[in-house]
Amino acid sequence: MESVLTFCRSFAFTFLIVSYLLYMIMGAGIFMVLEQSEQKSFIAEVHELRGRFLENNQCVKEGSLDRLLRKVIFGGKRGVTVKTDSDEYNFDFTSSLFFVITFLTTTGYGNTVPLSDEGRVFCMLYCVLGIPFTFLLLSCITDALLPRVCHAPIRYLHISWGLSHNSAALIYCGILAVCTATLFFLLPAVSLCLVEKHWSFLESFYFCFISLSTIGLGDYLPGQTHNRAVRQALEFATSCYLLFGLVVLLVVVESFWQLQQVQNLVRLFVGPAAASLRDDDLTLDEWKDNHENPTAFVQFKPPISIISHCMSNLPTSCVVEDSCTPFKPHVAIHKKMLADAHPSLQPITDPDPANQNN
Repeated sequence: MESVLTFCRSFAFTFLIVSYLLYMIMGAGIFMVLEQSEQKSFIAEVHELRGRFLENNQCVKEGSLDRLLRKVIFGGKRGVTVKTDSDEYNFDFTSSLFFVITFLTTTGYGNTVPLSDEGRVFCMLYCVLGIPFTFLLLSCITDALLPRVCHAPIRYLHISWGLSHNSAALIYCGILAVCTATLFFLLPAVSLCLVEKHWSFLESFYFCFISLSTIGLGDYLPGQTHNRAVRQALEFATSCYLLFGLVVLLVVVESFWQLQQVQNLVRLFVGPAAASLRDDDLTLDEWKDNHENPTAFVQFKPPISIISHCMSNLPTSCVVEDSCTPFKPHVAIHKKMLADAHPSLQPITDPDPANQNN
C-alpha cells in the first residue's frame, strides 16, 4: 500500500498536467459541437439577406457592397457606428475612463480600441506600469481585508460555537461564497434585466460572470442602445462594479486558498520536492541575509585522511570564520585521546632535566 501511495505522489504532477490538457481538449470539442451548427445557420441567413438585397437593388454592384460591409464591420469592431444621427464618441472622458479601467484590470471588452499609432504606443507604455500597479493595489487591499473579513469570523466560529478550525473555515467559506454570488452576480443580473429590456436574465448573468472573471469578451455591453447620458452613467457604474467586485473575488479566492483541504490537495500534486525545499529553507521568503557574517553558516569537514579510529568522539564539522583558513587539528585533544587509548605510549617523566632533554 505504501508503494502505491509513493507511486501516486511521484506522478501526481504529471497527472495534473495531463488532466488539464484533456480538460482543454474536452472544452474545445464541446464548443465545436454546440456552436458550429449555430454558426452555419447564421452564415446561411446572412448570405440569404445579402442575396435578397442585391436582387432588390440591382444597381448596386456586388463588389461595392462587399467593400462597404467590410468597412462597416471593421468600424463596428472598433466602436465606430455608421448612424448618421450619432454624435457620440468612444473617447470622451467617461468612455476613456471606462476604457482605462477595463484594460488595467485586464478585462478588456474589446469594443473600444486605440485608432492611432500614438494611442497604441501610449497604451502599451501605460500598461507596463499600470497593470502591475493595479495588481499591487488589489493585493494590498486584499491583505488588509483578510484579517477582518476572513480570519476574525473564522476565529469567532471556532471559539463561540466550539467548532474545529477546519469546520469553522469550511462553514465560513461556504457562507462567503453564497453571499458573493448573491450580491455580485444575481442582484446585478436582475438590475441589468431591468435596465436593458432586450437582455434576458441568462445574458445579464453571463455579462456579470465574464466581467468579474476578467474574460471580457465584449459581446454584451450595457448602455449601447441608450442615449449618451444613460450610456455614460452605465459605463461609470460598470467601472465601479469591476473594481469593487475584483477586490471581493480576490478575498473569496484567498479565503478558499487557505483551507486545509486545498493546501493538502496542492501538496499532493506538487509532490515532496517543494516540501523538501521548504525544509531546507530554500524558498525565497525564508532566506535570511547575513551581510555582517556571510560565512556564519559555512560548514567545514576535515578530510578523511586525517580522521583516525581514535577520533570517533570528535566533531566532524566545525564552524569557521574564514573559508580560506586551513584545518588545524586539536593537538592537545588528540594526545589525550591517544594516551587514554594506549597507556603504554605515555611519555616517562624524569625529574632530571638533562634526562628529559635526552
